[in-house]
Amino acid sequence: MKNILVLAYAVSPTRGSEFSVAWNYIVHMSKNNHLVVLYGVSDEHLGEMSEMQEYLKRNTIRNVKFVGVETNKKIEIFNFLNRKGIFNYTFYLAFNEWQKLAFKKAKKIIKEEHIDLIHCLGPIGYREPGYLWKLDKPYIWGPISGFNNVPINMLDVLPIMDKIKLGFRYLVNSFQMYFNRRVRKAIKRTDVLLAATSENGAIIKKIFEKDTPIITENAIHTKIEFVNIDKFSSNTINLIWIGRIDGGKSLIIALKALTKIHKRDIILNVVGDGPLKEKMQEFSKKMGIDDLIKWHGKVPRSKVYELLTKSHLHLITSVSEGNPTTIWEAMSVGVPTLSLDHCGMHDVLCDRCGIKIPIASLDKIVADLTFEIDRIQDDKNSLYELALGTIDCAQKYRWSERIKFWEDMYDLAIENHAGKNKHS
Repeated sequence: MKNILVLAYAVSPTRGSEFSVAWNYIVHMSKNNHLVVLYGVSDEHLGEMSEMQEYLKRNTIRNVKFVGVETNKKIEIFNFLNRKGIFNYTFYLAFNEWQKLAFKKAKKIIKEEHIDLIHCLGPIGYREPGYLWKLDKPYIWGPISGFNNVPINMLDVLPIMDKIKLGFRYLVNSFQMYFNRRVRKAIKRTDVLLAATSENGAIIKKIFEKDTPIITENAIHTKIEFVNIDKFSSNTINLIWIGRIDGGKSLIIALKALTKIHKRDIILNVVGDGPLKEKMQEFSKKMGIDDLIKWHGKVPRSKVYELLTKSHLHLITSVSEGNPTTIWEAMSVGVPTLSLDHCGMHDVLCDRCGIKIPIASLDKIVADLTFEIDRIQDDKNSLYELALGTIDCAQKYRWSERIKFWEDMYDLAIENHAGKNKHS
């Protein structure tokens, strides 16, 4: 049993995305290890930890000690514009200050108790590496992501403000990859560095000349079962799209495809809310496809699960992603995914559990998506075969399968660290 200091940042037993990445890791890795978990948010914003604090009053997790890193006045000032939704990039100023506080906590913990290694688990983005890598302990970072830029071909799908934001991100991202000294130092110092996608791994190898094992940031922690086989007797095919309705998730790609399909035995269930929802609804009415869409809005996870079990195919149209949690949710109930062929979807999906659309011009992507939707309407049996394949593929993405991987990586980090010290 190892004593591991974990920097999780965001953690929650009820939320998705980064929160669930940390939570699932903690639940599974604490079975064989003692974890000290530094975190800074369980609610909406940095410093808001009431959900975890209330949970811990009623529950305990064996072998886990949670240490909340509270914000200070300086952090609150830096994060003010981000909290108000005015200028989100001020979050990074606040987050950097929070990382300094986390570093102080970590140093204190290491002085007071034995720690075998440090794992910087979250957030997945590489831009803020924190400071725990400065401590003289075996250090593992990742999986990390965010090195990849949105393909130029995909910019046509975005509203003008999103194009400006992504243009700004492209410049900042390119600068940080090549010139951010702290990122470079952290990567060089890390004893084991992991990437969330092969695309990010290739960029890290090219720029930093460092090999990175690839592992998705999350996995399936629920039961895997083929739910609701009766849906295949229906003449109507249910598609499901889940996410924030904004430029990045690009629901418009799916809607444009629906305007061109030859058959209309299709219902697209849109689950989520966001700044472009009204615009997307207006587009649907204008193009005469509103009867093909059910707008569910933001719903509880239990409702998402219910809608997934009734769906034949899950759609992802994002211009940029890591490994979206919705893939695992869909896989766990035997729902294949149709996605653009990039980001984490490129690694996870194969022809047994999904359909991948090549990255090309917007018109070509819409045409390919239209073709696939028409094809599955003509060949409904292919969806049944994909569902069976999805259940098989899901087995290798069980969280229980990851425990051995992490144990091996921890042993490697300890070995690499000892080797560095020996030759220094």
